[in-house]
Amino acid sequence: MTSIVAIVGRPNVGKSSIFNLLTGSKTALVADFSGLTRDRQYGKAKGSSAILIDTGGISSDSSDLLASVHAQTDFAIQQADFLLFVVDCKDGLLGLDNDISKKLRKTNKPIYLIINKVDGQQDESKTHEFSELGLKDIFIISVAHNKGMGDLSDLISEISPPEELNEISETRVKIAVIGRPNVGKSTLINQLSGGQRVLVSPESGTTRDSIEVPITNQGKEVILVDTAGIRRKRSVSKQTEKFSVGQSIEAIRKSNVVIHLVDSEESLVDQDMHLLGLALSLGRPVILAPNKVDLLDEKQIEDLKNQILRKLRFAKYIHTHLISAKTGLGVKSLINLAQDAYFSSSKDLNTALLNKILISAIKQHPPPLKGRFRPKLRYAHQGGRNPPVVIIHGNNLKKLSNSYKKYIENYFREEINFKSTPLVVEFLEGKNPFKVKPNRLSVRQKKKRTRVVKQNKRQ
Repeated sequence: MTSIVAIVGRPNVGKSSIFNLLTGSKTALVADFSGLTRDRQYGKAKGSSAILIDTGGISSDSSDLLASVHAQTDFAIQQADFLLFVVDCKDGLLGLDNDISKKLRKTNKPIYLIINKVDGQQDESKTHEFSELGLKDIFIISVAHNKGMGDLSDLISEISPPEELNEISETRVKIAVIGRPNVGKSTLINQLSGGQRVLVSPESGTTRDSIEVPITNQGKEVILVDTAGIRRKRSVSKQTEKFSVGQSIEAIRKSNVVIHLVDSEESLVDQDMHLLGLALSLGRPVILAPNKVDLLDEKQIEDLKNQILRKLRFAKYIHTHLISAKTGLGVKSLINLAQDAYFSSSKDLNTALLNKILISAIKQHPPPLKGRFRPKLRYAHQGGRNPPVVIIHGNNLKKLSNSYKKYIENYFREEINFKSTPLVVEFLEGKNPFKVKPNRLSVRQKKKRTRVVKQNKRQ
């Protein structure tokens, strides 16, 4: 099961920097002043199934804005299974650190103390101060110098190890319907199932649990999963309900395909983009479905399409399908697209075909020289399904630029025509059999070498 890990602490102790390194992204903003992070930020940890939450700093300030930030942090703490408590070694142990520690202890959740900014021996001598917090699991790190981050990554992997992908099913496809509150998820499922299978209300937060609804489409059984989408949280006056990532994460992980519903009147907001990124990072095919298009005129629909194109430049392969769950417009073809995306992501790839595509890609655009040598891409084969994985073997592949790797990925995608699914291309470099093999000379060769050396000295 996917674990959720919240990163908490005072402002400017390095929470966002830790989040970025562990997720391998630059999603969280980082700056040299406190209070930059205000809302919760979600991301999938590298080499793990864990979901990390970056939170705003907990301070003693009582302004209305910071009260809202603290409410966001409190919700993240409640939602998390594990807590990373970050402190600043250079500041030393402060009273606020003690207050936060007491607050975290009340949750009865596993707490890991992360002492950051330990850049030298002088800083290391100050780490003993934090023993007063009484936390056993302590990690001494320096994000700026990438010190101790390997141990922290190993911890996250132990907390929530990578899980194997869903087994391929030829007869049963599980489709998760996700989205923000009140975008029409339950209405869509009722429309597809032909009845009032799940409760629908104008009030956001009607659905509390993930509900599975079986239907038949194109002669195949399909399981639709209606997700909760939100959870109630306390201490927020204007926003009494908030988008629940935890439920959606679990639904995405257990599904074969994701239908991501968005409100066509609002297009793609930040919460939508975060959720979309999570679905792609988990390797699931995604169909983006702007709902309530019956409320838009032609100009508004055209503006919506253009806006989506701009925001999805990083994932142009995602299929966008406009629907109206209330009237049934485009609903039937939506489920067909989801099934096609699943079978596209699950199909077997012929090795001969993959190598033909690789040769064609190299012929059109050879890899650039790196020093005296040019990286050589020798052959390709399939490495997995759902999502599809293509493994390319060769020499000096570590010297390939990210832009060239992206070119190869896009070339394979265009030639094979993967539908709405992320494609994973791995580059494996062959080992040099003579790299560590000692150069053992025979007795005759040693004598000859000695003679040559003596002759050279005489000259």
